Amino acid sequence: MDAKFTTKPVLPVGRVNTIMKSSSDVETVSKESSVIMSKATELFIRSLTQEGYNETNSGRKLDYKHLSSVVHSNERYNFLRDILPKKITVLEFKKLMAAKQAVERTSDAEETSSDEESSSEGSSVSHSSDELQKNI
Repeated sequence: MDAKFTTKPVLPVGRVNTIMKSSSDVETVSKESSVIMSKATELFIRSLTQEGYNETNSGRKLDYKHLSSVVHSNERYNFLRDILPKKITVLEFKKLMAAKQAVERTSDAEETSSDEESSSEGSSVSHSSDELQKNI
């Protein structure tokens, strides 16, 4: 039997049990479910790192960029995209922030102009009601 595919989990079952119990939805956790979750987590980590290693082009070092690339190119790792975002340069970040600020300024300007239009309409309505009261 291959040493890396043992039935005994490598991750500490007690720690997995504690993490599982930390959920407000969970009251009790059986020993068997902790062992199964520990083994499943181990297999998940093995799969993710193997795919990351394949991204290294037979390199000797697995880096953040390799794992991030796997997460962003594979649908099944969608839930990790916020945790492992793509690395970007400072210049790319500045461009993204400038574009975001431009969009915010545009939407703020639109809100201001629509507020001004509604207040001018409101003042004409109040004049009309004042005129109506004078006529009565």
